[in-house]
Amino acid sequence: MDRTRPGLVRSVGWPCVAALLVATACSGDSTEGSSSNGDATSSSATATDSASSTTSTSTSTSGTSTGTGTGTSTSTTSGGSSDSGGFIDPPDGGVSGMCDPVAQDCPEGEKCTAYSTDGDGPPAAPWNANKCVPVMGMGQAGDSCDIEGGKYTGVDDCDVGLICLQTDDDGKGGACVAFCEPGMTCEDPNAECAVYNDGSLPICLVTCDPLLQDCPQGQGCYAAAGGGAFICFKFSGMAGEGLQGDECNYVNACSPGTACLAPESVSGCGAQGGCCSPYCDLTDPNADAGCQQGEMCVSWFEMGMAPPGLEDVGVCAIPQ
Repeated sequence: MDRTRPGLVRSVGWPCVAALLVATACSGDSTEGSSSNGDATSSSATATDSASSTTSTSTSTSGTSTGTGTGTSTSTTSGGSSDSGGFIDPPDGGVSGMCDPVAQDCPEGEKCTAYSTDGDGPPAAPWNANKCVPVMGMGQAGDSCDIEGGKYTGVDDCDVGLICLQTDDDGKGGACVAFCEPGMTCEDPNAECAVYNDGSLPICLVTCDPLLQDCPQGQGCYAAAGGGAFICFKFSGMAGEGLQGDECNYVNACSPGTACLAPESVSGCGAQGGCCSPYCDLTDPNADAGCQQGEMCVSWFEMGMAPPGLEDVGVCAIPQ
C-alpha cells in the first residue's frame, strides 16, 4: 500500500506519547498531565486542546516511553494538566467524580459528563471530574455542538453518552464525541476507547495512520494513551508551532506529522516536558534524511508489537 509521507518540518526525536488531550510533560518519568476529538492534550495529550500525561509505554528501538490509553486497554500513568485544556492519562483507568460517564448513571433527563472543578478557563485541571447535567440536545457523534457558560462547564447540546469537545475558547463550534461503552468498547468500529484526565474522559476517538495523517482538517493523528493505536485529535497549537525540535508538554501540542518525545530522545532538546519529532516510514531508504543530526528513523513499536498495518511506523529519535 502506497503511503504519502508526512512533511517533515524541523526534526526531533522519539515519542513521549503520553496522553493526548490535556496537558504537560511528555517525558517518560513526568507526572504532568496530557488529549480526543475536541480538545487536544495540553502537555502531553488531549487530542483537541492539550493534555499532559505520563503514560508509560515503550516504543521499540527508540527506547521511548509512550502511553497508550486509547484502545482496548486504558491503563496509563498520569499527572496534571495545563491551562490549554486537554486529557490526562489515568493511573488506574478509574472514573473520577460524582457519576460514571461509561455507565451513564444519572437520573432521567440528565447525563454524566466531564467538567472542570476550577470553573471556566483557563483552569488548572480541565475536565478533571464528572457530574450529572441536564440533557440540552440530541447531538450525535460528529455533530457540531456548543457548550453553555464556558469551555469546561460540561453543559452542552450533545445527547446522553456524548460530550462536546474541540471547541474554541468560548466553548463554541465543537464536535460531539462519544464516551466509551461498558466494557470500554466503542460503538464505532473505526474508533478506539481512550481514557484521559484521571478517568474523567473515557472517550471514543477515530483511529488513523500517523504516516498518512488521514484525519479531518485541523486535527492530527496522535498516539493514543496506552501506545497501541493512533487517534485523531485537534492540534492545540497555532500555525508555525509544534514543529520539529519545538518544545511540547502534551501530545497534541506537536503539529500533525510529529510526535511529542522525551527530551533524551531528541537532539538538542532541553525542554523538561519533551520536544516534537517527525514520524518516518521504516520502509523508506531515505527516512533518516528527515531526522536531525544524531537521530535516525527508529520503529515506534517494540519488535513484533506493531498492530496490523502500522508495522512501518517510525519516528526520528536518538537510538537507545
